Amino acid sequence: MTKVTHTLVLLASFIVLATSCNKKTNTFMAAAGSPGEMLLVMDGDWLKGSEGELVKAMLQEEVPGLPQVEHWMRVQTVAEADFGDFLRNTRNILIVKANEDTYTHNSVKYSYNEWAQGQLLIVVQTPNADSLKALVANDGDKIRHLLLRHELFRYAEVWSGEFSTKADEYCQEVLGCHVNMPQDMLSYKKGKDFFWMSNNSDKKRSDIVIYSLPYRGKEDLSLEVMHARRDSVLGSNIPGATPDSKMTTVPEGLIHQYLQMPDGSYRGVLHGLWETSGKSAMAGPFVMHAIARPEEGKVYYIEGFVYYPNENKRDLVRRLEAALFSLRPLSQETFDPAPIKQIWWSDIH
Repeated sequence: MTKVTHTLVLLASFIVLATSCNKKTNTFMAAAGSPGEMLLVMDGDWLKGSEGELVKAMLQEEVPGLPQVEHWMRVQTVAEADFGDFLRNTRNILIVKANEDTYTHNSVKYSYNEWAQGQLLIVVQTPNADSLKALVANDGDKIRHLLLRHELFRYAEVWSGEFSTKADEYCQEVLGCHVNMPQDMLSYKKGKDFFWMSNNSDKKRSDIVIYSLPYRGKEDLSLEVMHARRDSVLGSNIPGATPDSKMTTVPEGLIHQYLQMPDGSYRGVLHGLWETSGKSAMAGPFVMHAIARPEEGKVYYIEGFVYYPNENKRDLVRRLEAALFSLRPLSQETFDPAPIKQIWWSDIH
């Protein structure tokens, strides 16, 4: 088992300064905790004061693109003096260390598998309370993205070993690609360069759609094109529950970003809400990726959408987004989720 540590300085951006690897023994335990959970460790006085509230607010920022308020992470807290061995196997840990004599500037270090397999540890070092405020204001989104990509990686690890072989076979047949979808996705619809899988659940439904179109240029990854193509392709291929209804995109509140992959390529990412027109009255969140492959003359669009009325949907969306990273050429037989730990998002626009 491998431990990887990265050191970053928080200036205008995160900069990787160091990487180290150490071997763990076979008795290394699995990280404990549910998806989306984390532990915040701080000085006891800070934890009870405005500093603790500031960091908790940063970690509990509202997740965009959902129909109801849900927090980025579910945060539990413990004073640094009480952070014993029995808590060190937590799935996600953020430790805040403050000392004006030791630290001259803000920095963030993060490592994987520090005390448990499948764990993310983030250590914030700051001189004082004013410096901590600046760190949260300037780089809180980057800390949240460290946590998000670890959650996506953990889900993707599952899909790399347990996935719907039927979905992969159909994806090869229709689109000439491999994909790893959740095992419960058994219902399907195939069309020309179009493929749709669903678990077809009445109460807690998850769907993934993949289609390809001729590649025209970088604009294929833009907000405007992704929105228009979603409405056009899904509106034509995904009917609602009544004859007068079809899949549509709620135009308000769309969140578009560019995602940089470890190989230097980019993909467009669109989060938002879908609904069916007419009288069927179904709705929920979706996440969509646009992947350009100029060498093939194609752009691939893959999205997951969720129907789970009156319940929290954050984790359902994240588990589907993790599967979106598995779309790959036929030459890549197996899905390796490791690159997810190196992705970075652009600013929201």
